[in-house]
Amino acid sequence: MSTTATGGNERRKVLTLVAIALVAVATIALADVIYVYTGTINAVPYTTTPLQFSTGPNAGPSDTAAEPFINFTGTNTGFTASIALTNSSAAYFYQAGTLTVNTAGSIYVTSITPPSGPSMINTMTIYIMSSSGSTVCSFTVLSGGSPTTTPSSTCSLGTGTYYINLYVVPNTPVTSTESETVTVNFGYNVVSSTSISVP
Repeated sequence: MSTTATGGNERRKVLTLVAIALVAVATIALADVIYVYTGTINAVPYTTTPLQFSTGPNAGPSDTAAEPFINFTGTNTGFTASIALTNSSAAYFYQAGTLTVNTAGSIYVTSITPPSGPSMINTMTIYIMSSSGSTVCSFTVLSGGSPTTTPSSTCSLGTGTYYINLYVVPNTPVTSTESETVTVNFGYNVVSSTSISVP
């Protein structure tokens, strides 16, 4: 047998051993080890809601004189307000909503869903006022027709009754065919004054 043939066999053996080693390493690298842990989450009702929204003294449906212009209704998860805009430089809806704070905490805006298409509203600011009429919190949710940065800074609320005022600057002219919906989500931290983004 020639030396060349012997060298070729040796080379094939080496290559075969290398291939076997690579397969073994690949098998080890692709192996998975899974540890399983269990988390149990028990949900119970909290009988006293921290915040409660309801109709304010200057809004429908309670105030029938105001109802064509502002309607404010508290829901289980927040509130719904319907406002009438016209060709004015601004509209101010005073004491449209009532906010009852049962648990002290910090309120902030977590997200804003703007209207689709051209905006009917240029600027919208939500004020939370004390029962004496002083401003406790203000959140500008739309500016130039676009949502402001969220989450916003927090505003501390003690227990008691507050009022919600809405200040709106429309994009004029306002036409009879226009309508718009803006959704504002609030966070309420009952533990600290930190604003946390909500998924």
